Amino acid sequence: MPRRRFFIPTDRIGNGIAILTPDQAHHLRDVLRLGTGEEVELFDGEGLSYSGRVECHGTEIHIGSLKRLKPAEKRKTSLVLAAAIIKADRFEWMLQKGTELGVDQFLPLETRFSCVRIPAAKLEARLERWQRIIREACKQSRRLTIPRVHLPLPFSDLVASQEYAACARFMLHEKAPQRLKVVIPSDPVLLCVGPEGGCDATEVRAAEQAGFRVISMGSRIMRAETAALAAVAVFQFLLEQPPTVQDAKTLRTS
Repeated sequence: MPRRRFFIPTDRIGNGIAILTPDQAHHLRDVLRLGTGEEVELFDGEGLSYSGRVECHGTEIHIGSLKRLKPAEKRKTSLVLAAAIIKADRFEWMLQKGTELGVDQFLPLETRFSCVRIPAAKLEARLERWQRIIREACKQSRRLTIPRVHLPLPFSDLVASQEYAACARFMLHEKAPQRLKVVIPSDPVLLCVGPEGGCDATEVRAAEQAGFRVISMGSRIMRAETAALAAVAVFQFLLEQPPTVQDAKTLRTS
């Protein structure tokens, strides 16, 4: 049986000992009912993981005898998913599964046809919930790095932003005449996915003018979260392939 896995911030690791946060200590002791001497794994969300043994110190749970585990080989390129905010359960499911599939950053988008708007007073709590869902997905999928989830931003801000100008930027649009052609990218990839109602024509034109390649995933009609994850799976497959002599520096469309 695989060792139980816990998230631990780097500032709680030192001198061969890690001190679990109260919520992680509660989960270990009261939910999983692990006791002194049990072997567990830790990850710091920044690429490092450890094995160690449980030590109970009153209400605190320490993990002692820490040994750093060999990290998995890192992918050379990153994947950013910019997705329109949809109904809470579906958006959270997309965060969870996107984390399992290897998304590095999530950019929640406010688009013209977005059916959900998060009030400013609820943003902090919503962001904390999203981050918690992502951390739990990292634990389950044995990821070492925790994806970053940003505050929601208007679609126009994404298009105008220079932060992702170096990415190979793609926008999924069901009416796009071009389809994705399978070649391996060498640049970071940004995928933009609209809401259930699709993207407004002016948003599509703005994306094209900013250098996005507008592509279709084919003739199938999919929910927004399904389309996002289907595209992520395709791009992740490409990103993890060994290079060949036919590889291009960026993805093409046909």
